[in-house]
Amino acid sequence: MRLTATKANGFAHADLGAFSKFLEDGPGEKISKQFLRDVLGLTGVEMSITSYPPDVCMPFFHSHKQNEEIYLVLKGSGKMQLDNNLIDLSEGSIVRVDSSVSRNLKCGPDEDIVFLCIQAKTDSLEQCNKGDGKRENTAPLWE
Repeated sequence: MRLTATKANGFAHADLGAFSKFLEDGPGEKISKQFLRDVLGLTGVEMSITSYPPDVCMPFFHSHKQNEEIYLVLKGSGKMQLDNNLIDLSEGSIVRVDSSVSRNLKCGPDEDIVFLCIQAKTDSLEQCNKGDGKRENTAPLWE
């Protein structure tokens, strides 16, 4: 699947479609993965969306030099090994993994797993929520 975005001044928009159809766009491919940094023009995080069919796992264990990762399971179930710890994953599971932790993920036996992975530099968040947000006096277009 080759994802493209519509880009305008200050934003980008892309549509992945239904998560249940994510694997169907890559016939013959066991793993479907889409990095979103280049597609959306991200500058502060890397994001990817990945789908594995039943009983398939990441091809290797990995850690990072400086980035933590957050995994959010959107569909399906599986297991994740974090160093010597094994945890169960299901739809709605969210896992934060420190940069130094070795990790791998395996899809369960019954259905595809689809997950979002967000990667950002450890200890780089300086402002969030009220510290970074500001109210705008903008009229909604939907009214």
